[in-house]
Amino acid sequence: RIDSFVAAPPAAAARSAVASAWPPRRNAGDDVETRAARGDAALVANIATVGAMLYLVHKVTATAMKKEARPSFDFTEGLAEPVVAAKSTPVSFAKRTTFARSSSDGFTRQLSPLDHIGEDVVLSSGPDTRDEVIFRSSSEGVKDTVIQDSPEAVEAMKKVFKRLCTSSRETVCAQDVKNVHNLLGEPLDESECTEMLKFFGARDDQEHTVTFEMFIRWWSSLHDSAADPDGYYSQERYRQRFKVLQSRLKDPNIARISTTEDGDPSSRRYRVRFVQDEQQLSPWHDVPLKNNDGSYNFICEIPKWTRKKYEIATGEDFNPIKQDVKNGLLREYKWGDMLFNYGCFPQTWEDPKVLSEETGCPGDNDPIDVIELGTRQRPTGSITRVKIIGLIAMIDDDETDWKILAIAMDDDRARHIQDLADLDAHMPGVTSALTHWLRMYKTAEGKGENKFGCGGKPQGAAFATRIVEETHEAWRKLLTDRKIDQKVGGYTIATV
Repeated sequence: RIDSFVAAPPAAAARSAVASAWPPRRNAGDDVETRAARGDAALVANIATVGAMLYLVHKVTATAMKKEARPSFDFTEGLAEPVVAAKSTPVSFAKRTTFARSSSDGFTRQLSPLDHIGEDVVLSSGPDTRDEVIFRSSSEGVKDTVIQDSPEAVEAMKKVFKRLCTSSRETVCAQDVKNVHNLLGEPLDESECTEMLKFFGARDDQEHTVTFEMFIRWWSSLHDSAADPDGYYSQERYRQRFKVLQSRLKDPNIARISTTEDGDPSSRRYRVRFVQDEQQLSPWHDVPLKNNDGSYNFICEIPKWTRKKYEIATGEDFNPIKQDVKNGLLREYKWGDMLFNYGCFPQTWEDPKVLSEETGCPGDNDPIDVIELGTRQRPTGSITRVKIIGLIAMIDDDETDWKILAIAMDDDRARHIQDLADLDAHMPGVTSALTHWLRMYKTAEGKGENKFGCGGKPQGAAFATRIVEETHEAWRKLLTDRKIDQKVGGYTIATV
């Protein structure tokens, strides 16, 4: 019986043994020897069953290990068989879709096409690794261009590029690229301009030969991430500076405004003037308060982490920005550097003839002040799109001095912050720190503490927006109440 069991297939033998020998039948006539033989058969059946199970586990495990060891691609449905190329050339395939690739560092990276950026552009991403946007080269001998940043950052570059395009061909000239460098604070010298023309294969500055891919390759060649271990160029330059430029280009009128500096910055004659199309303009009266997308234009007077008290000169022609003077001396904040970007909203005015219900004091006869809470330092004279998130009702020398709290639209935190509650959640302690700074900063000059309206509590976005709109109406009334031929800071009222 045992010999015939061993010769049978393991699984079948196990089933037969279990069916016939377990549990052992106990007939009345069986003697002790017979019952022992049946017990032995049942034991052998159990051993055979365990052996069969171990054999199946071994086969499944071996098959899985072979699949993992095989250098293959795991494609989603519909993808043709890949062609594995050399390291310097991209993987080619018939139908473009998302697929996984095992990289040399052992991580599995996902490649996804970015059709909104370009036909041969893919996103390479994976766990514990930085995103890479890859511009795949179609030219022999030309390597792929790898941008170590998010698709959103590269898309910001694409939007800036498209703003410069004047035809449906989506090409620009070398002069346009030079302008981008100037706007980003990286002007090219003569030798770099010559090198750029050669790189683009252009005969002169006005020939429209530069595609977005060529522009990316040029910019990448200047900001080599391999020589940038801390990621400054790949992160700050792409994510922040192009987003700032993109926000300026959203409104063509704002994009054409630039600033010029007159005089020594350490002298009382220093001025920051605003120019558009070679014509001087007033930042107070000519820059619009709002944009088409509902954002507001913030004019920065004092950059964060500085202390020179710059302000719009409301009493001078064209209202340039100057450093405030008191008792013949240039003023600086003695309490410490600014914790924030400080400036104002254009086309607003705090009427000194109107008493505020919230403070019981009249306006301070200036444009409404704005505190911009973004992470980036904004230069003096810059114009930034912001959203309103709150207000602090400060009282300065018995005058209402509203402080609007805002955040730049291009700041990484802007999408998370809509009101004061969001501000405290994402920047804990900031409102109390601001209130303390505003209360105490004049004590460093031997003066008393500033006071606050609204019970000393910051107010939310809805209340702040209402106050801004009231000061805008006060500004309009300021202009319409003047004579038509009179000028307010160099601005002809008849053109309002």
